[in-house]
Amino acid sequence: LAQKMNIDFDLKEAMHSFNLAYLLDPTNSDVYWGFGAIYMTLGQYEKAKAQYEEGLILDPKNPHLLTDYGTYFMAQYYKLAPVDSGLGMINLDAAIQFLTKSYNLDSTDQNTTFKLSIAYWNKGDCEYAWKYYDECKALGGEPITEAYTVDLRKKCPRKED
Repeated sequence: LAQKMNIDFDLKEAMHSFNLAYLLDPTNSDVYWGFGAIYMTLGQYEKAKAQYEEGLILDPKNPHLLTDYGTYFMAQYYKLAPVDSGLGMINLDAAIQFLTKSYNLDSTDQNTTFKLSIAYWNKGDCEYAWKYYDECKALGGEPITEAYTVDLRKKCPRKED
């Protein structure tokens, strides 16, 4: 309960801070990135999507917005794939599209390279799953979990593993 209270408080504080930032400069696309991240954390995906789209109107080359917009589509993939694989794959392809746009702007973002690896792993494209995994690892590998490494090796074994 204490942890939930801290998360709720942190989200309220974050929303308050982004509201202040918006009042100071509503043209700052990172404000919309922050709002979107909060809504994603709360599971309010359509509100998150709207914030990401608003921010991308202001700055279509904001790599953080592009990565998190791709993350929105990954969440939709996970939600839809079990019940409608066609719609799930449409969302997975959209995720890859926006993550790739972000990667092309900033290939050093570990969050983006890790999510690209996961997206390609979900798609069954082992070559690209390993490519982005290795790039993320070379950048420090902070977001890589042991569970994902195990799953990647299981689904996409390499000769050297």
